[in-house]
Amino acid sequence: MKTTLQFITFLMALLAAAPANAQCDFVPVITPNDLILCPDATDTLRTTELFDSYQWYQNNKLIPGATHSYYAVNSYNDAATFFKVTVTRNGCTATSKKVLVDGYAFASPIIISSGDVGVYDPNRGVTVECPGDTLILTYGKPYTQNVQWYNNSNAINGATGQSYSVTKKGSYTVCGSPALCPAFTQCELIPIDVLFQKPEALITQNNDTLFASKAKHYQWYFNEMKIPGATNNFFIIHQKGSYTVMTADKYTCTALSLPFVISADKAGINDIISIAPNPVKDVLHIRLKTAGTYRVIISDFYGTRFADIQMLNTSQDLLLPNLHTGNYLLQLINREQKVVAAKKIFKE
Repeated sequence: MKTTLQFITFLMALLAAAPANAQCDFVPVITPNDLILCPDATDTLRTTELFDSYQWYQNNKLIPGATHSYYAVNSYNDAATFFKVTVTRNGCTATSKKVLVDGYAFASPIIISSGDVGVYDPNRGVTVECPGDTLILTYGKPYTQNVQWYNNSNAINGATGQSYSVTKKGSYTVCGSPALCPAFTQCELIPIDVLFQKPEALITQNNDTLFASKAKHYQWYFNEMKIPGATNNFFIIHQKGSYTVMTADKYTCTALSLPFVISADKAGINDIISIAPNPVKDVLHIRLKTAGTYRVIISDFYGTRFADIQMLNTSQDLLLPNLHTGNYLLQLINREQKVVAAKKIFKE
């Protein structure tokens, strides 16, 4: 009786220990074990062998309904998480090693400007370029594949390179793909709006003075040679010849006028009046060629008057001791209130 009890006890202990010590003769393996998904991509995890049953887990949490030999994953839900699968065969249960499903992350799209970058005008929301300029737009890496440039949302024929040269007005955007994920297209939809400025330089004449069209900066030339200090919007004619003016606008775009030719008869307009000395220190001597009713006005180049006198004779002295050093304009006005002569003077 004692021997029987001992045998039964041993058998029960052996049966109780069997599940804890028994090991399956298989280990499930998941493929691929290094899956990296492109944005918006899907793929499938699988076991390398067939088993009787399956249960998939994500980050150690059971996935309801995931009981097949495969499990579909996507970049949106599953990137940067771990997966494993528990399987059974012939009543034995085993679990695979965890595998990481990762996803590619790419930098935000950006357009890089180079070449003639122009001037950005925040009030107009555009990049202003000058005539003849070339703005180079480059789609930033990693978007180096399947590049297509657009102008006003229309594909530009042949514009499939990493860079595009802009030579005309437009609103430019671009799309492209990274080399690692050529099926993934990313677009820079914030446009680069480009405007090409059309500055002008025109010369008009009023008596002995040439005037340039409105601009921000001026430079006058005589017979194609720069006139030192001639940077106002007007120039008083001193001699016959060819005059031109170069203007620059607020965007630094420049334009050169056509030559304005002054012949001998046109250049002689200042002969009605002569002044001396020039430069002047205190007293300016004014002489008129013919008598008449005239006024002499001295002003700066902004129009501020510093002297306004009647010419009582053909010769008169004008005292200028309180005038600051600089350039001034002397104008001779007839009784019809027209400028009949003008001269540039310099006060020492």
